[in-house]
Amino acid sequence: MKEHYWILAGIGFTTLIMAWLPSISKRIKISGPVILLIIGFLLFALGLPISWPDPLWADKGLMYFSEMIVIISLMGAGLKIGNNYSFKAWKRPFLLVFLTMPLCIVSAYFLGKNFLYLSVPSSLLLAAVLAPTDPVLAAETQLDDPEREKEYKGKIRFALTAEAGLNDGLAFPFTYMAVLVAQAGSWAAFDFTDWVLDKFFLKIIIGTIAGFAIGKSIGFLLDRIHKYTGIRTFDGFLALSLTLLSYGATELLHGYGFLAVFFTGLSLRHYEKVSGDYKTKMHDFIHEVERLLLVVWIILFGASIMNGMLSLTDWRGILFAFAFVLIIRPLAGVISMMGIKDSFKNKLAISFLGIKGIGSVFYLSWAFMEFDGFEHKEELYAITAYIILISVVLHGLTAPSIIAYFKRKTKKGENQAGEISQE
Repeated sequence: MKEHYWILAGIGFTTLIMAWLPSISKRIKISGPVILLIIGFLLFALGLPISWPDPLWADKGLMYFSEMIVIISLMGAGLKIGNNYSFKAWKRPFLLVFLTMPLCIVSAYFLGKNFLYLSVPSSLLLAAVLAPTDPVLAAETQLDDPEREKEYKGKIRFALTAEAGLNDGLAFPFTYMAVLVAQAGSWAAFDFTDWVLDKFFLKIIIGTIAGFAIGKSIGFLLDRIHKYTGIRTFDGFLALSLTLLSYGATELLHGYGFLAVFFTGLSLRHYEKVSGDYKTKMHDFIHEVERLLLVVWIILFGASIMNGMLSLTDWRGILFAFAFVLIIRPLAGVISMMGIKDSFKNKLAISFLGIKGIGSVFYLSWAFMEFDGFEHKEELYAITAYIILISVVLHGLTAPSIIAYFKRKTKKGENQAGEISQE
């Protein structure tokens, strides 16, 4: 019976820390996930009596838990993007998604095959799962609620927020490709035409349309119900309901639910007849749910590391992980934005802050659930864990200072330093 009370006390302690964490993080200029990771190490070392990963998590449980956090974060990302940004502002996240991400995929694939000596399907899977930036762990580099940022239109944080919202859905086709190649047994047997028409175009189109349709429909209902019946919706948990509805319904319609969730939040945010205060309430509710789930995920991730996950790969995997975070993503980002009239500091900041995290773990566990014949399963998990750990620590120690630097420059009117209002 005492174990039960230890668990309750441990959960209470960690969630209590989470309540103060945003303020603590701003004061010490260290991202929240770094602090949570240390707490996870400590709780594991103290032997809190829960089912710790040993060192890998069960694929099914890991997939469902990671999936829930990611879709909640995507709804939050959509609700963060107000109408402060012109169409031109979207060229940065579009370049990050349609140029930076493919460059990262190609680079990781060839390194996986020729340096890590992975099989073709495993190399492709590793490249696909590492391509997207994370909407969860990167929350501190993203926009705040638009109602609180009417005068601040930062292109660094906007680019990272929009990229995180878009690329989780657009990385899915390449994870599908890895699964289909593995099932086919070779590139030669892989049906490329079916992949392009179905897994790429059709599912992306359905996901995008479904998201916009659900967001606009709910906005219309919220406005009309109040207008004709006087009934007003006050509950912020509507954001959670919409997250689950748009994700589940779109997947049933053969679309990408990740894209649908992001566009549901985005289109609802832009529906002018829904009050800004209520949009803020929805944003705040979904953000708090995300933070609560993040506490659990990071602590278990820390325990997985302490329990030996990192030992499942060799020096090649470690070197690859550092290269991907420190060289491949930043270089691909800078190359993709060469044609944009921006300061190099601005481009480098956007490129460097391509944080990797929970989305990668979801894709990996999803692929293993779809096909259990992947080789090097433990090594793929270990390399992904190394990259997440490096990203959490490196970006956690630098991102708050980088974002604060550009905010100060903006407030001083130095637009050339990285924040230009309507562009």
